[in-house]
Amino acid sequence: MNSKSILMPHSCQKIGWWLLLLTVLIVVAKIIVLYTTHSIDIDVVWYLAKSSHLILIASLFFITLSKERVEDEMISGLRLKALGLTCYVFFVVFLLLSLALEFHLLDLFMNDLSLYLSELFLIILPIASAGLYYLIFRVLLRQSKKEQAL
Repeated sequence: MNSKSILMPHSCQKIGWWLLLLTVLIVVAKIIVLYTTHSIDIDVVWYLAKSSHLILIASLFFITLSKERVEDEMISGLRLKALGLTCYVFFVVFLLLSLALEFHLLDLFMNDLSLYLSELFLIILPIASAGLYYLIFRVLLRQSKKEQAL
């Protein structure tokens, strides 16, 4: 079966790592602006935060969805396994959060934080899902390379 891959070329993974470095530099710039200026311009800080979030999500997109140097059927199977394990983890997390919200277990924390938590989840969920997928994929890839070396 000759199917076309939906993954990006390996060079996009390098672009993703450079974008991740750019995100770190923007966050450092935001911290410097916050702690060195006496009159904080909220607009500048807001634009730095939003741009760093968008660039971070784009960088994780490039890193996780790019081909490896050698992309074969074994690596495709490992990708599928890592994706499945990531989905299992996040379904369990969503189930636990839903149950906690349903039974009002988070009411103690939700007084003044609901707006901040909703924005935090918009930031953390893509980062955590991409990071978990990438971590699981790398662990599976390392294990398979060790098994092949034996």
